Amino acid sequence: MARPLRVEYPGACYHVVNRGNRRAQVFFSDSDYSLFLDKLAEYVELYDVVIYTYCLMPNHYHLFLKTIHANLGKFMQSFNTSFTLCMNKKYGQSGHLFQGRYKAQLVETELYKNKLSRYIHLNPVKLKSLESESTVDLKKRLRDYKWSSFSYYLGIGRKPDWLNRSFVLSSWGQTSDEKIRNYRKYVEEGLLSDNSEELSPNEISNIIGSDYFKDKIIRLYLKKGLKDIDKREQPELAKINSFAVDDIIRIVGEYFNLGKTDRIVVRKGADPDARKIAMYLTVRYCKRTESLVSIASHFNVGINGISSNTRKCEEEILINKSLRKHLREIDELLHENTKAKV
Repeated sequence: MARPLRVEYPGACYHVVNRGNRRAQVFFSDSDYSLFLDKLAEYVELYDVVIYTYCLMPNHYHLFLKTIHANLGKFMQSFNTSFTLCMNKKYGQSGHLFQGRYKAQLVETELYKNKLSRYIHLNPVKLKSLESESTVDLKKRLRDYKWSSFSYYLGIGRKPDWLNRSFVLSSWGQTSDEKIRNYRKYVEEGLLSDNSEELSPNEISNIIGSDYFKDKIIRLYLKKGLKDIDKREQPELAKINSFAVDDIIRIVGEYFNLGKTDRIVVRKGADPDARKIAMYLTVRYCKRTESLVSIASHFNVGINGISSNTRKCEEEILINKSLRKHLREIDELLHENTKAKV
């Protein structure tokens, strides 16, 4: 069975999610939640891990954390094992408490720290059972939820020593009161939107970040050490392979029902959305095998034109839901096309 890639290096930040075995309930009482947090406090100190935000739900938990050392795997294995042993002893059970391997997404923090922290903090109120509740009631539920870090971000209660609020709050004002007020407003605004789409990972399923961040991780931590990566993780590596420029242009053209690819490659009279997306995807997937000069020539522009288009697309992806949808669907078509040729 394929396993998601694990990239570890000093100072790496992750969104960690772990679910109950077969999605079963993990926490049954306040004392179970408290035990989890006690164990978390113990092991973050032991492994020198920083916790930025957390949320515990009945059948899963979320952590936004930083590893000072390259030791996420050791930390998670020790922490989960210790908590599982204590829970099994408490309830007279044995076996696995959590569902297989935890999920850890590597996060580009400067771009995504606010969105990720909001997504985690909103978990208690993003439930189908609460869809009919008023915004006022949801805000109260959010503020009163005992098992997330949100109340500490609002200055309610004594913050655990191991919880670092300053990193996320740093961008929300000058004074402490201003930071809390602005961050609270930002999180509550998320009640009116689908925040999960803001965190759509890149084509490698465990990296949340820009193309620049993804390429840096590949260059520094994956390309140099592919021989050392678990063979079960190899399917994930296939996702960083390049596609042919002509295939990208053809599939984008088919997606937009253009008929002729010259509607994409010519500068005048081209379909603007199709051309923009084709240029962006060509840079994403082909720059490891073709120079920017070569890529630019396919679209009859210079290097500055290609670079400008890439930069604008990366900015637009963060705010344009329609563009994200197009990119996701075309990305799937590209991978399906590759499989069909194998």
